[in-house]
Amino acid sequence: MAAENFKTFWDIEQEKTWRIFIIFAFLVGTYFVSFLVIWFLIKFYASLRSAFVTVKTKPSFFDWGILWVLLVATGIAAIHWYHSNRVVVDRILNILGAQRPDKHDKYHYIFENVVDEIQTAAGGMQVEPYILPTGAMNAFALADLSGRKIIGVTEGLLSRLRRDELQSVIAHEMAHIVSNDCLLTTVACALFGVYEEALARVPSLSQQDSDERRQRKAVAAAVISVPVFALLFVVEMLNQLLNMFISREKEYRADAAAVRLTREPVSLASALYKIAIRWRGAGYSGDRLSPIFILSPAHNLLEESEGFFAELFSTHPPITKRLQILLDLAHAEISQLTEQLQKRTVIKTETEDKKPVPGFFANKNDAWYGPFNLMQLQALDWLEPETRLRMEGAKDIITATEVPALSYFFKVRAEPIWKIKRLCPLCRQWLVVQEYEGLYLWRCAFCSGILIEKDKIPRIITRKEKGFTEQVQRIASLVRGESKKKHPGLKILLDCAHRRKCPKCGNPMVHRLYSYAYHIEIDECQKCGLVWFDENELEVLQCLTEIEDGEK
Repeated sequence: MAAENFKTFWDIEQEKTWRIFIIFAFLVGTYFVSFLVIWFLIKFYASLRSAFVTVKTKPSFFDWGILWVLLVATGIAAIHWYHSNRVVVDRILNILGAQRPDKHDKYHYIFENVVDEIQTAAGGMQVEPYILPTGAMNAFALADLSGRKIIGVTEGLLSRLRRDELQSVIAHEMAHIVSNDCLLTTVACALFGVYEEALARVPSLSQQDSDERRQRKAVAAAVISVPVFALLFVVEMLNQLLNMFISREKEYRADAAAVRLTREPVSLASALYKIAIRWRGAGYSGDRLSPIFILSPAHNLLEESEGFFAELFSTHPPITKRLQILLDLAHAEISQLTEQLQKRTVIKTETEDKKPVPGFFANKNDAWYGPFNLMQLQALDWLEPETRLRMEGAKDIITATEVPALSYFFKVRAEPIWKIKRLCPLCRQWLVVQEYEGLYLWRCAFCSGILIEKDKIPRIITRKEKGFTEQVQRIASLVRGESKKKHPGLKILLDCAHRRKCPKCGNPMVHRLYSYAYHIEIDECQKCGLVWFDENELEVLQCLTEIEDGEK
């Protein structure tokens, strides 16, 4: 089977286009049947009324009125089609919370480079890269009737895959776009899947509401939920029926095409296995939009089986069969892959840096200030290349530019990110821009606190470049033990006598726990989306997630 797809994939580039017309016919049929039932009920009611007037009247259900029903159904279907497909890509990206890559993020930069490489290998087709800010592992592709094309990956996938594995996943998604399978799945999702996903996202009651307010919300939700869930049921049924037009064979063809582009069947098999054994985004990354993903966000027993009903109603083939086909191309065994990837990762341990930090005194207006370490010197807004420095315990005076680390600092200080000034909410000193896990954040050189945008946190906690000191690992173990205990009266908002001010807008920040699962105290500005971590708190949060991840 793999050999057949391998030979014919590029010859079926336009083969699936005709299925779009069948999908439109399905939409017309759906409305026609619905309106026809209403039409028959009206005719039946009219015939009953006529029977009381004259017994000679014979009910007639099949007449020219059915033609009008067909015309109305076609018109409504055309409006539905136009409205659903007009901005379907933007609508799906909005539902998923997808974002454009961050130009200051090393991982995002690699992702954009890989997309450029694959689209060049595929003939120069222009594709827009997008990122889903979640720790789940998955990838997706979108295309619309206007010619717009999207390839997206989650932060979790970007952080856990090697570069060759990422190339294989992007090649797989590019194959869907080239073959027009992607256009077919996007159109199908636009008609019912998007609405089903939107209806399913009913906001839960806030834990911060009072009991009386929660009770009022519960009553209102109960009244609204009946028609909403009824509509959701109907839309879900229609979406499942529409998925019959999406063949699971498309995944085999895309796998084969990815191997043809990258020459790395084991890399794609390894990537698929990593995605399969981890959280794929169920409950977050669009369960009802599963056809667009490389693997369904929710684990579906039907998709892991074979037979008539599996072929008819599932959009993805069994992962074990896909892996076996790929490994057969490389003459490898699936047991070798599973044994290698199921090994638990060991948390990296960093040694405590006990070396004395060189102290510098800095001269300003003929007065000496200090001592400062190198990072603290970077926080001084009056530090210039010609600023005179003197090492602690020495008499020789040098200029700041003579220190290699500071000389490099003066070069990068001209970059736009360094021009964003933020004050530490504790020390009231300027924060220093620092690279951390492939992206940039602000660190206080005096108290070691960290300021970061809230949407960057999922990226950091899924990446595993950084090691942790024994102290951080010990704190993480203690916090994890406390988090496992039952706290029925726990409030996520914490009392704070002196609320810290946001380094950007100056408003008081909310002091709370990061989550119910991880009891790390943070300060958050809900207006600016900035989060403050005290010393070691971000590292402890990362260590906690790696401990949990290693046990899965």
